Amino acid sequence: MRPISPLGKVKLAVTVDDLLLWKGIPWATGYNPLSVTRSLTSAFARFGLKGVYAFSGTAPATDDPALLRVFDHWAEEGHWISNHTHYHANLNWLDEHHYVEDIERTEAVIDRWSACSPVKYFRYAMDNWGNTQQKFDAVATYLKLNNYTAAPINVWFYDTEFIGAHYRAVLAGDQMALSGLRDTFVQTAVNQLRHQSAAARTMFGRDPAYIWLIHGTPLAADCIDRILEEFERAGVEFIGLEEAMRDPFNSQPVPLITPRFLNHIQKWADLRSVGIEDCPPAAITEIEKIHPMPGLATPEFMYRVFKAISDEAEGVFFPKMY
Repeated sequence: MRPISPLGKVKLAVTVDDLLLWKGIPWATGYNPLSVTRSLTSAFARFGLKGVYAFSGTAPATDDPALLRVFDHWAEEGHWISNHTHYHANLNWLDEHHYVEDIERTEAVIDRWSACSPVKYFRYAMDNWGNTQQKFDAVATYLKLNNYTAAPINVWFYDTEFIGAHYRAVLAGDQMALSGLRDTFVQTAVNQLRHQSAAARTMFGRDPAYIWLIHGTPLAADCIDRILEEFERAGVEFIGLEEAMRDPFNSQPVPLITPRFLNHIQKWADLRSVGIEDCPPAAITEIEKIHPMPGLATPEFMYRVFKAISDEAEGVFFPKMY
């Protein structure tokens, strides 16, 4: 396989968001948060990944406290839990006071796990750091005063955009569609690492330590082994988040205030007017053609889920801006 980088091996820290996903999200038959989490930890063990940080909202466990068994399993397997807010409401929707309250709300839930983590990391919901300077400054000040380190994402592959297509294919019982969807999911993960890392090399002349994101979705459970195998074949060396955060590229925020749905590399690219190939990937438009069903197009049910989250967190909702 062609290497990810012409400069040699690339170092990559795997991180996981939303092991419980979000309130109101439909779960495909045969999958649940604990089964997905077990698939992830089994794959990590096979590839020697230790101390993987998970950033998960805790609102789903309000109605079903048994979901917290997911965090028990994660910790029992030698991985770490960190703060990702309770509701997973975007800072773009909330004022800074409600957002800080949401950080504190989830910390009260996860403290028995997060207190064991080597570093007190925080990850912004949707990796949006605020759409105004006032919000950014207020939350950053709170995090510093409370000894949090903000952990950015610098490579993602829009994996949650696959949830709807997968759910519909499972409902339809279409095994051929599911097989093709898994192949597309894996290839999109590899392609997006290629494209986003290429942009980083264009801008900085090197490969920084990459902080990669995958969510706790059914397709993640099905495909994580294949993704990690493909990454290894393409010259990826897996490292911990602590090592990745020692790279100066990751330890400082990008000087860009924006409402757009952009990760760390994408923000730098926007700031420097550098294009990123196939980003967002064309695949997320193509997979919407799989078994269209009333009310189950990805934009429709994602709107319902996140509008409800924003309302419960007392925010003013608007959809993600690419």
